[in-house]
Amino acid sequence: MKGFSRILSLLIAVLFVFGSLKASAVDPESTIKVSNPETEIIDDKEPTPDVYWFYIRMRIDSKRKEIEIMGGGGKIVSGSIKSFSKAVWWGIAHRQVTVGPFYSETEALNAKIYYKKSKDKINELPQPTAPSTMHWFQCAFTELRRLGSYEYTRSPAAITSGGSNEFADALFEGLSFQRLSIGPFWDYQQAEEAKAIYRLNE
Repeated sequence: MKGFSRILSLLIAVLFVFGSLKASAVDPESTIKVSNPETEIIDDKEPTPDVYWFYIRMRIDSKRKEIEIMGGGGKIVSGSIKSFSKAVWWGIAHRQVTVGPFYSETEALNAKIYYKKSKDKINELPQPTAPSTMHWFQCAFTELRRLGSYEYTRSPAAITSGGSNEFADALFEGLSFQRLSIGPFWDYQQAEEAKAIYRLNE
């Protein structure tokens, strides 16, 4: 009788231990997770803000070695810096030039004012929020007639700073030397970053 009691007690203990193990082995994916704001990991990676740009059409006169602006393009386009970098390449592949990237749509609209067929056609004033000193750089181009596209030509180009009239002068004077001014940017560092992107396409 004592032996039977021991076997029964042992069996009950085994069943108890097995039940405890089974209860603790619940699938973690099936449990409900309760969010605790004090212990929750916060992802501080904010999305990169969009930048803005536009396209202009131009014609290169190889004999006179001049550039003629044909039109200031259509609407302002926005997207990531990566999208803008692709747009720079896409532009010259389709005989257009991408101008940007600008940090705001207002800044892009202000820049677009200058890209006319001639300086005399600039009949709009810069945006009221535009700073008195702005920044720009120049790019040189060659035409790839067989491919029906343009190509950026490596050339030294420092950042130039000045007022709206000085940018307009630089833009149209540069066309006579087959150079196009890109800008004007409202921040000097922004102009440097833009120049670096264009250099990648040279």
